[in-house]
Amino acid sequence: MKEIDNVLITIGIPFYNAEKYLEQAIHSVINQTYTNWELILLDDGSVDRSLDIAKSFNDPRIKLISDGENKGLVIRLNQLTTLINGIYYARMDADDIMHYERISKQLKFLLNNPEVDVVGSRYYSIDINNKIVGITDVNLTPDSVHSFLKSGCFAHPTILGKSEWFRNNPYNENWNTMMEDYELWLRTISISNFTNIKEPLLFYRSVGVPTLKKYSRQTFNVIKLIQKRKYYNIDFFDMVYYSFVNLLKIIIYFLFYLIGGLEFIVKKRSKSISNKEFDEATKILNISIM
Repeated sequence: MKEIDNVLITIGIPFYNAEKYLEQAIHSVINQTYTNWELILLDDGSVDRSLDIAKSFNDPRIKLISDGENKGLVIRLNQLTTLINGIYYARMDADDIMHYERISKQLKFLLNNPEVDVVGSRYYSIDINNKIVGITDVNLTPDSVHSFLKSGCFAHPTILGKSEWFRNNPYNENWNTMMEDYELWLRTISISNFTNIKEPLLFYRSVGVPTLKKYSRQTFNVIKLIQKRKYYNIDFFDMVYYSFVNLLKIIIYFLFYLIGGLEFIVKKRSKSISNKEFDEATKILNISIM
């Protein structure tokens, strides 16, 4: 096994008009207990204060790239994979917060399990004020198309994997519709080794942000993707069943929206935690962004 401190990790954060949370996201990288990393901040033509915030950090491990153009997330994600110098690559979103031990724990897992290509984790759901609203489960063993359709694969900003894997498996730029990660996992799950760590290693901002339009668009695109069942080796029964399930989800979300209960159903996607767990998670979050 490689000496863990000698392994360079590339962390990529693409951002667009993320002034409200970008500083906290960057701090959560700087505060990692694992220190042999490079952070690539890739601006997608922001017109708010995001670029100034990114420039304010004076750390030689941080690289800021901005060409002033707005090309879209998928193109930027593929651009990031061409800039990787590390053996492993970690994804991160500009409005989320890393657990301060995320990189060290995921790297240790990959070094101990060299057959794994990409590892993710469970995550805490937080609102716009960084209040923890629950913990979200993920599929710990996504090992087939059926498993993925039934239980999901990764929360995109939790992943860390082999840089070579990301270079060999670019995002499909035809799915630049908030579906780039779903399409990637569906396309590659049969030829890859994926897993998730049970411990929550990310604080994911999912409550209090615009939801209905985004969720409906994503879910409709899941249905469109599933219809291409032959390309993705999806069983006919699974295509019919999961198309119906996703359509039903859209209807339920819309009905809750009509009665003003959308935030309630968003929160229900996460499991509640005890007061003790809440206090411990809040402590971790505060350490991560201090």
